[in-house]
Amino acid sequence: MRQYLDLLKRVLSNGDPQYNARTGQLMIVSAGDQSIYDLREGFPQCTTKSSVPIRWVGEEIFWMLRGERNAKSLYNRGVDIWNRNAFQHYLIRNGLEKKVPKNTVQWNEDFRVYQERMLIDPNFNLADSDLGPVYGWQWRHWPDSKGGEIDQIKKVVEGLQADKGSRYHLFTAWNPVDIAAMALGPCHMLAHFTVTRDRDLDVHMFQRSCDSYLGVPFNIVQYALINHLFAMETDLVPRKFIHTYSNIHIYVGVPPRSTFLADDANLTDLQTKVKGAIRLEDYLDIKEWYLKHAPAESEGNERKDHVPFALEQLSKEPQPLPRLHIHRGPLFEIIQKPAKEVLALEGYTPLKWDSKAVMAA
Repeated sequence: MRQYLDLLKRVLSNGDPQYNARTGQLMIVSAGDQSIYDLREGFPQCTTKSSVPIRWVGEEIFWMLRGERNAKSLYNRGVDIWNRNAFQHYLIRNGLEKKVPKNTVQWNEDFRVYQERMLIDPNFNLADSDLGPVYGWQWRHWPDSKGGEIDQIKKVVEGLQADKGSRYHLFTAWNPVDIAAMALGPCHMLAHFTVTRDRDLDVHMFQRSCDSYLGVPFNIVQYALINHLFAMETDLVPRKFIHTYSNIHIYVGVPPRSTFLADDANLTDLQTKVKGAIRLEDYLDIKEWYLKHAPAESEGNERKDHVPFALEQLSKEPQPLPRLHIHRGPLFEIIQKPAKEVLALEGYTPLKWDSKAVMAA
């Protein structure tokens, strides 16, 4: 996973400040980059932290490949990664986003109650956890011009089986007509598949918005898994995952913490230190300097600044990559099953430390 750590350092070293109104957070942003992973070398599961469980990735990808759009159906399988987006979408649909503003103690408390209700209240209204026509809905139910719909996933699988040399093997979640109705516009928005030598399958994914600390390690595993699943279904061999990033960023959180790197002089100091880091221990020294000089995070907004986490991760040495094992079966059958019954990693020994940051919603 050296490719990922190199990316993290590039963003931290060369990015520019950008404020994002949707999340209310400051970010360090780089506009464009790319990483390539050779899946023959091992499965690109992050080894410098242990916060990307294959079961979670599998459940979300199976949920998307089934064409689902409700956060509760994913939460029922033990995965809560869409719950914050579902809650914010619920607030917006009901005109409550100003009454319950983001990045406040009130939002956190109301979200806690909402999430608890989602899990245990038998009368919970499923409409309240609907995310709109996100990802999988577009993958499996893209509306055509005749009042019907297109199953993009089936078309790609059938195309790979029928015409390996075609350049039409792609699916997308970016539907301009539906963006406004989505809880979150698609970040990983287009995947294109290429077959060479009549056997080797590569997938090239374009991602418009890339949360480099929390999201990108998840996205890497997602599309490496998709390559393996599609290859199994079409009797091909998974070879490469090419990951192209557009807006790739590190979240800095909200004031007062974010005011530190909003100052160009402080950002330059940080980036000079990161560029000059040679030993792994240097990143821990930079983290100590940063936390000493930056204001403390406000109540309810702890761990929204990902810079200390990114610096800590850069101080870690990557471990050997694991191997992915998939219980073989027809693609459209196995995605109905619990991920733990289908997927397993062999030789996964991630480094364990306090790496849990808070996702921007």
